[in-house]
Amino acid sequence: MRGSSGNRRKVLLLTTEPPNAIKTEWPHYQNYNLPDILKARGALVTLKSWREEGILTTISQFDTVTFLWCKDYYKHSDAFFNFLDELQKTAYSSSCAPKMINDINLIQWNTNKRYLLEMEQEGFAIPETRLVQPEKYTVSGLHALVQDFFPSGSVVLKPSISGSAIMTHRVTDTSTMSLDDLTFLKLCTQGKLHGFLVIQAFEPNISAGEYSFIFVCTSLTHVMLKRPKEGDYRVQDIYGGFNKLLDIRSINADTLQVVQEIFMSLQRRFGEGRVGYVRIDGLITNDRPFVLMEIEAIEPHLWLETGNGVDEMLNILEA
Repeated sequence: MRGSSGNRRKVLLLTTEPPNAIKTEWPHYQNYNLPDILKARGALVTLKSWREEGILTTISQFDTVTFLWCKDYYKHSDAFFNFLDELQKTAYSSSCAPKMINDINLIQWNTNKRYLLEMEQEGFAIPETRLVQPEKYTVSGLHALVQDFFPSGSVVLKPSISGSAIMTHRVTDTSTMSLDDLTFLKLCTQGKLHGFLVIQAFEPNISAGEYSFIFVCTSLTHVMLKRPKEGDYRVQDIYGGFNKLLDIRSINADTLQVVQEIFMSLQRRFGEGRVGYVRIDGLITNDRPFVLMEIEAIEPHLWLETGNGVDEMLNILEA
């Protein structure tokens, strides 16, 4: 690898928790094998928390910096946003600034799920969605707002800044809310969420699984199918969900076209070469080739341990 320390490139993986507190054995930490892969290729790999004192000075000493290990950043959202603001001021102010993967503007945009509404405005299908500031409402007021949005049927309530389905709640029927539903609404009005409250129509097709399309550089490198356990709607493994690698050739051409258009939309928005990696999550239904559920461009699990996307990831980290 070519870099500033002899012929070895200096790569910084930003973390949220102190590196010595992170368990790097699968399945405790996503993308766990990336540091060892980079080291085997000759890189000088360092892990540092973005919360450390003097981190901005530290960052300037590296060739490449990635956010891919910033798991749980949303638990410190205000501090993370301040860090990004300061990094934005310094990282691009010098011709010797390190290469940021992903681009800071993309990271900032991707922190809040209100980006879904922007993607809907571009013509992409998303679940019927509304964002509100819950602290402005009483419990009864928020109850009425949810029912007005969706008079009957199931909705999902979640923070606009979150990860791993934390503080996510499904209302089975908005016309007859349970005590648990009202308790969750009370938490929302008390400011227990990060960001806005996302009110989203429940998509029954989640039972068939959510598709994750992984792009590294400009290539769709692989596709994963994540399925919830029986009777649940959350696909994360911490809730009993499971996943499997799919053959890209098994995906309908109409679906692939929509996903590619989403990726190209990100490139237009942030600039060619600014999207180093991204995971595009969504559902496939009978009448919609792809329903966009999330775009993950900060610290998504990319399933590099499958061997897919590894060469492409190394290329962008080494460039």
